[in-house]
Amino acid sequence: MATLRNDFHNKFKDGDIPTHLDFVEIFDNFVHKEDDKANFQMVETGTDNEHYITPALLKAAFQNAGIIAGNCYVPIKNFQDDFSGSSIQLDPAPIADSAKVYKNGQLLKEIDDYNLNIDSGVITFSAPITNRNIETNYWAKNADTESSDPNTDPILGSLSVPFKENFDEDTFNNDKITLIEIPIKDSVRIYKNGQLLREGIGKDYVVNYNSGIITFSAVVSDRNIEVDYWYKSTVTLSDLELNTKYVDLTTPQAIGGNKTFTEAIEAKGFIKSGGTPNQFLMADGSVSTSPGSDYDAGHAGFGILGFGNGGYQKFSNGLILQWAYLTNNTNTYSFPLTWPNRALSVVLSTVRNTSGSRGFNHVYSITTTSYFAVIDGTNGYMFAIGY
Repeated sequence: MATLRNDFHNKFKDGDIPTHLDFVEIFDNFVHKEDDKANFQMVETGTDNEHYITPALLKAAFQNAGIIAGNCYVPIKNFQDDFSGSSIQLDPAPIADSAKVYKNGQLLKEIDDYNLNIDSGVITFSAPITNRNIETNYWAKNADTESSDPNTDPILGSLSVPFKENFDEDTFNNDKITLIEIPIKDSVRIYKNGQLLREGIGKDYVVNYNSGIITFSAVVSDRNIEVDYWYKSTVTLSDLELNTKYVDLTTPQAIGGNKTFTEAIEAKGFIKSGGTPNQFLMADGSVSTSPGSDYDAGHAGFGILGFGNGGYQKFSNGLILQWAYLTNNTNTYSFPLTWPNRALSVVLSTVRNTSGSRGFNHVYSITTTSYFAVIDGTNGYMFAIGY
């Protein structure tokens, strides 16, 4: 338990001379600049309550939240030239299912050719190997948080993105490749006609991880080249504007401004804030509360006898067309659809091939549901416009 300040004050009161133990107690109660400073491993463990955290370490902890959560990793390459033996110790240990082991560039098969202990990081081969080049590519937990060290490549919370570049044997003839993106250290894998090449001075190629330039030991021609690597995304865990700068499929977001898309946008559905399932999204971004049938262009049946003896068609502006085939002489008929407001015009005609006794057709007693039609024959047509 820490000694209170007043207790220290009393040790020097009235000319008292502090003892050796008093000075030990005083110094043990002060924080030492170096001895008591926490490191990232203490933050990651989270059990120490006796050390202080600097602002720089706090920033690193926030930026590397993925490391603390145990899901931020970096690529590792392990080389064993002219290897002879039956086992290899990997340091740091790989994460599960990330390791690939190559013997002279040929991919080995786990279980059949070797076994890997994830906890200890030991690779044990099924049979002793003599004078073969062994390369192990894998991912390990990122424990590097010091961005000021020029010899390190901390991802510092950045999201990593896989990338692939291919060069065809008919067009590639060069000893250099400049990658589109700057690769993460040790993430480059190069295959020549499917054979893994070896990275390093005096081997098949070297990579400048600052410029993204790959230099082969000799000009490569008439060969298919594939370069696989990872690069740092511009999105970081410390980006305070992440939710406003990038579209996320699960986080609630408000996206504003005018957007220009380079190709057609496809989606299973568009949802407007405050919208309901029975509304329609209009081209101007507004919603319509009209029933779904208002926008069903094929709602009305085609032909004289569509929907019984008539049919109708609605338009998005509210206009409605109705038609019917009349079969009961002069009579009262019902409209195929009740007018929401009223009919604007009703036109009649008679079906006959000679002049009728009356020689005319007319209509009256028009309501929202029916009309009285005078037709000069047994059969006739009705056409109406309304809303």
